[in-house]
Amino acid sequence: MSSAALPSSPDSLADAASPVSVPPLEDLSSVPLLSEDLRLTYLAEGAANIIYRLSAPPGAPPADEYVNKLLRLRKALPSAQPNLLAYSHLLHTFHPLFPSHLLVPTTLIRVPKSVILRENVNLLRMENAGKRPAKRRGLYLEEEAEDYGFVILDMSPRAIKDLPPTPPDTDDTAAPLLAGVIAEEFKSKGFLTRQILVEFKPKWVVQSPSAPANWRRCRTCALRLQKHRKPSLCPLDLSSQEEPRVRNTLQHILPSIPPKNLQLRHGESWEDARKAIEDQTADFLVNSELMPLLKRLQLEMDPLGPIKVAREGSQYYRERFFTAMTVRDLTIFLRIDLDGGVEARIGDLDLKTGEAGKWDYWTNVEQTLVTGGHYTGTEEGVWCKP
Repeated sequence: MSSAALPSSPDSLADAASPVSVPPLEDLSSVPLLSEDLRLTYLAEGAANIIYRLSAPPGAPPADEYVNKLLRLRKALPSAQPNLLAYSHLLHTFHPLFPSHLLVPTTLIRVPKSVILRENVNLLRMENAGKRPAKRRGLYLEEEAEDYGFVILDMSPRAIKDLPPTPPDTDDTAAPLLAGVIAEEFKSKGFLTRQILVEFKPKWVVQSPSAPANWRRCRTCALRLQKHRKPSLCPLDLSSQEEPRVRNTLQHILPSIPPKNLQLRHGESWEDARKAIEDQTADFLVNSELMPLLKRLQLEMDPLGPIKVAREGSQYYRERFFTAMTVRDLTIFLRIDLDGGVEARIGDLDLKTGEAGKWDYWTNVEQTLVTGGHYTGTEEGVWCKP
């Protein structure tokens, strides 16, 4: 457990988790400026941010300071926090809750307006070419009220040439890599790797305090049912530390087909590789500190539940609830090596607040789940285990 564990007294806990008392960053003079010449390659985007890979322009030396790093820029959403404030929350509110080895390393960087303008033009070009997800079109990077971005660790699989050699052993698992036609075909599509990356949101790993006493579904599964979505992982299984239940969740997390650049060894099938991946992931989720920590944070930060805290909770409980909602929406990145080892990192610790109608949304969703019988299971289905 991190030495920066949760304080035990209400006053000290409010100091650690209050989004209204976050001190400003003291010295911005040391924040580096992103070079306008760097190439930004669109990688992915969510509702509020876009992720880019950084590289040197053609013909220039490699940008060594950005090796294995990504750039996160925010979109022009009215409810979004400026990155400077978000970074302050990150440092003072959320990072103290987790040991550093479980966090995606994040630093602040100044971003020239010209870069933002250029990338917005590129986004429009992507849309016109049908290369941007349909649900993300029409919303672009913030041009007027944002001067900063985040540089974050790239959790993508590492190329084989960048991995340490597999140590020799006696059971011949360190057999040579496949060669010939298959390897050459993969090489033409990019680098080869012995790793995979999976990412997922654990959501409500403990039941909502607003749920009725006779509940039969967890909050996440109840909401999924209410929205008529297809079955997915149950967060209570994910955080149970019971191996059979954890393995059940992995069918929704791990890939069913091999990534195109995954390199198998002689005699190694995808079925063999996937079993090794599943074994390592299950062992990690059962035995690591990650899931118990998430459960403890959600329990301690939100003892009342959305309905009660919105109607009766003091400012102290409301501020803790913001932190709980942020923890519920974080992303877990697992980089899994076929030859052994799982690296876990937590990202997307963006403060959730009750602004822009969020309080009404949270309470209405919860009330609907209760009154609609989605927690208690008035219809047939698969029930969640405590």
